[in-house]
Amino acid sequence: MHLRSFEYFRAVAIVSIVVGHCYGIAGWWPIDTFGEKVLANLISGGTSLFVFISGFLFHHVFYPKFVYRKFLQKKFKNVYVPYLILSVLPIALALVLKEPFPEFYFGSTGSFYDRILRPILLYYWYGGVMVYWYIPFIMTMFIISPVFIYFIKINTTYKIYIVIFLSFVSIFMHRPINNWSILQSVIYFSPVYMFGILCSMERDFIYDKFKGKDLYLLGCVVFLAVVQAIFFEANGNLQKNPFEFNWIDIGFIQKQVLCVYFMVFLHKYEHVDSTLLKTLAASSFAIYFLHGWIIYLISTIQSHYRPLYGMHLLPILSPLVIWASYAVAKQVKKAFPEKSRMIIGW
Repeated sequence: MHLRSFEYFRAVAIVSIVVGHCYGIAGWWPIDTFGEKVLANLISGGTSLFVFISGFLFHHVFYPKFVYRKFLQKKFKNVYVPYLILSVLPIALALVLKEPFPEFYFGSTGSFYDRILRPILLYYWYGGVMVYWYIPFIMTMFIISPVFIYFIKINTTYKIYIVIFLSFVSIFMHRPINNWSILQSVIYFSPVYMFGILCSMERDFIYDKFKGKDLYLLGCVVFLAVVQAIFFEANGNLQKNPFEFNWIDIGFIQKQVLCVYFMVFLHKYEHVDSTLLKTLAASSFAIYFLHGWIIYLISTIQSHYRPLYGMHLLPILSPLVIWASYAVAKQVKKAFPEKSRMIIGW
């Protein structure tokens, strides 16, 4: 059964991710005031929405006819191949500019290995250019799909215990610094993916339980964002090395509640046909692949509007980045109708 609400959820998720990446070109830094901190805590972390949706759809769409080899082949072709293709130019640019994070990607000597080969391999391995880290991470999740198939088949009570236990691990471990560790990302986001699976399996119960109570869920989300703004110095995504202690990642909890909120809230509009949301959802992966380039191009002219810097530019530049990414994707799709999905994921 097609769930239009999750199609719309995917549109919301990609908007959230793009907005979260537009802080720099908006000049919204540092984030000083209490209100700005709360807003940043609400906006940041859109990746969790995508991971939750992926888990939900893994059960709802792929599980009924799951064949591991075919599943991986499809994901490799539609997810990893566009990543390989679209990373060529940014990696070439990174080799010339020696950024980002030269201390991590480049070796200490002037050898061909340290200057060229090592950074190419690491940039591809970690997805360190154009915020592509999500692709190596999610491909790893796809590779370990048999783990999630086993999760689906076990008793519901055990599922709940596993999600709770792994969530405790995540809130103390936090996301990896600069998203460099695929293993840490997999451990951190696995309970989010599993929670999505669990919500798919129990969706009728959730829809019934929270019917008319979506505002309570939203209130809880805002409350957690406020708590983070009061008690934590860092805004948005909290990152650290896995075995360091830096209190709990309260944003992890907030985003899981937010996922349930959108799941319940958007379900009310299952019958509504929104061309805008459907278009955003259909092109969401292409927007993800291309928005980093649009942000980079805008960043090259930032000096011309520096006096205008501030949070107020976010609702102006974010839609511009989304529109420009979609426009480029549309042209690629028009030019290569048979190959565009392999090139840009759409």
